[in-house]
Order: sequence, then C-alpha cells, then structure tokens
Amino acid sequence: MKTYPSYGIFLVSSFALAATLTFSGKVSAADHRDAPGINEDPRADLNDVYAFVNPNNTNNVVLALTVNPLQVGGAPAVAFSPDVLYQFKIDNDGDAKEDLVIQATFTEPVPGPQQVKIVGPGAVKASGVSILNSVLRTNKVANFSGPANGTIFTNSSGSRAFAGLRDDPFFFDLIYVFRALGISTSGGNTNRAAGIDFFAGLNVSVLAVEFPASLLRDADSTNNSINVWATTSRPTLTTRSTKVLREDRNTKRFVQVDRMGKPALNTVLIHGTRKDQFNRATPSQDIALFGAEAIATLVSINGDTNYSTGLINGALFPDVLNLNLNSTDGYLNGREPEDDVIDITLNAASNGAITSDGVGANDVPFPGDFPFFAPPHAPEEVIPARN
Repeated sequence: MKTYPSYGIFLVSSFALAATLTFSGKVSAADHRDAPGINEDPRADLNDVYAFVNPNNTNNVVLALTVNPLQVGGAPAVAFSPDVLYQFKIDNDGDAKEDLVIQATFTEPVPGPQQVKIVGPGAVKASGVSILNSVLRTNKVANFSGPANGTIFTNSSGSRAFAGLRDDPFFFDLIYVFRALGISTSGGNTNRAAGIDFFAGLNVSVLAVEFPASLLRDADSTNNSINVWATTSRPTLTTRSTKVLREDRNTKRFVQVDRMGKPALNTVLIHGTRKDQFNRATPSQDIALFGAEAIATLVSINGDTNYSTGLINGALFPDVLNLNLNSTDGYLNGREPEDDVIDITLNAASNGAITSDGVGANDVPFPGDFPFFAPPHAPEEVIPARN
C-alpha cells in the first residue's frame, strides 16, 4: 500500500475540497475548466500537473501536464495547439521564481502527424514574469523533437518525452461527494453508494518529459528540493490573414493564460474573474495578490483566522509542487498519477465524517514505466455510468 508524508498533508489538501464544494457553482475538479477565460480554450487548459522521481531510475525526474479535458473515449482526439507555448517551470533556490524552464511547442496537426519540440532545461532572462514569455533559442539550449502520436522519443543525454492521448489520470466520485454534502440540487440525497469515478472512460492529452535530476538542481547541486509548476501561454498578437492560402502570423512573445502547481487551488480559493488573474500571475505573487482572498475563503469554512492565515502563508501558497529529489514519496512530495488526493482531502475536510469517496484507484491501471499514464479509452468500451 502506498504511503504518504504525514506533515501537513491532510490539512493542506482538505480545505481545498471543502471550499470547492461550498463555493463552486459548477461541476469541476482539479483544474479542469477552472476559470472563465480558460473554459473555452481547452488546448491551453491545464487540468493536472505531476512531478516525481522515477521509481525505476531515481536519478531521473518525470514532469507531466494534461490539457484538453473531458474527451470521450473513441471520439476524435484533440490536438495540442501549435499556437500555445507549454512550459514546465523549475525553481531550485526556493524563491518561487523560475530558474529553469522546459518548453514544448507543436506543429500543425495536418498535414502529416503532429510533431513536438522539447527545449531545455534552460535559464530565462527574467524570472517571475508571466506577462511576456519568449521561446528559448534552440542554438543555446539542448532540444529534441519527435511525434506527438503517443510514442516515446529520446535524446542522447537519456532524456525522454511523450505527447499524446491518454486516459485521464484524475479519479474522483465527484457527483456522490456533491450530493453527500448537500451541494448538488439533490438536496443531500445521495441516491446511491459512493464509488463511481466521474472521470472513468474519459481521455486527456498528456505531455510528459523525463530528465536527469542533475539538470534541474541549482548551480552548486547542493539543494535537493525543487519547486515545479506548469504554464500555458499564447502569442501576444495573432494577425489573421485575409488570404485563403496564407497562414496567420504570431508574435514570438507570449502571454501566460493558465498555470498550475497543486491541484484545485485556483478552483477552490479564488472566485469569479479573479480566477483568470490568478492564472496570469506567478507563484511569487500569490500571497501578496491573492492571500487575503484565500484566507477569507478558508475562514468562512473553519472559522479560524490564525489557522487559515498560517495555512495559506505556510503551506498552500505559493502554488507550486515541492519535490525532494531524493525521495519517491507521493503527494505532497510532488505528485504521482496514483496519488489518491481526494481520499486524503475528504477525511480531513469532513473531520472524519467522510473518509473516502469510494474510488481508491484509477479506472485502469497505471503502467509501471514512462510515461506512467494509461492508454486512452477506445470506441468499443462501455461508457461508464456517472450518477
């Protein structure tokens, strides 16, 4: 049985779900469709972010993100966007500002198979800036390319990458929990037992990379802890061509439109159009720009200002995944696909009244090697019941 670090893990996640259930006006979880501005942009919508030491090779670190939420098994797959800059950001000195970035850009999905280029890890000219991002120069930073068709490709340094359709790794009986806590219109009538995975049978697009940990550490290699988050960015300006046979033109600088570290923080703690502002900010700005709002949300749940302040300032913010490069422990030490973040959350959020949503694992097994995400659901599969 998988074990998790005990320090803060119940409390750090617990009030996140409680706040979601209390304040969310729509059915959402993790960061699937978490803000008004990103809801209509699925290819840039970060659903979940993962960072963990490869258990088969503890010298390597796996980073992954998912986009394109709620794809039905067997439906035509949604491609990655050729206009989006996908980034993993790594802070290796503890200031919540990126010291290194790993960037991925994609070609058009037609003609021929879509290709992805992985660039980095490389240093940025100005850290902690979300408004203007630039693509790293490939003549200055290591890069490698391959097909975005669900196959693994490598480079000479032992790094690997994967991009393609996969089963959605997030597992959660969302409908039961909403009903059990009286949030849904059923008025608290659960109608059935817990245990149906809302995300069973659904696919997402996965981008996963694996790099030697030595490439992610600070310059003197003494810091064994890194902070990781992901961002998606779009060009600051796109000029639409009036010519049928001429392509649109994008600027080479980008505006961040989404970001994510820990699951559910924006979904839970931030409200209304402020969610889009949160997505465009950087982790180093979290406490200053969003701390008061997040604390107020927690106080409305637990009634304890001092506790809520300490939780925001000491654990939840900044919104990054902290990963010990010498540990294969799961969430909150980074995040692995099989981590049952919902059971951890429910037990504390309900003060033991609800210890589980009845979904203890993903609907399909996770593979034991890279990319660690299960194959996509096929057209012939039975569509699971959700209510």
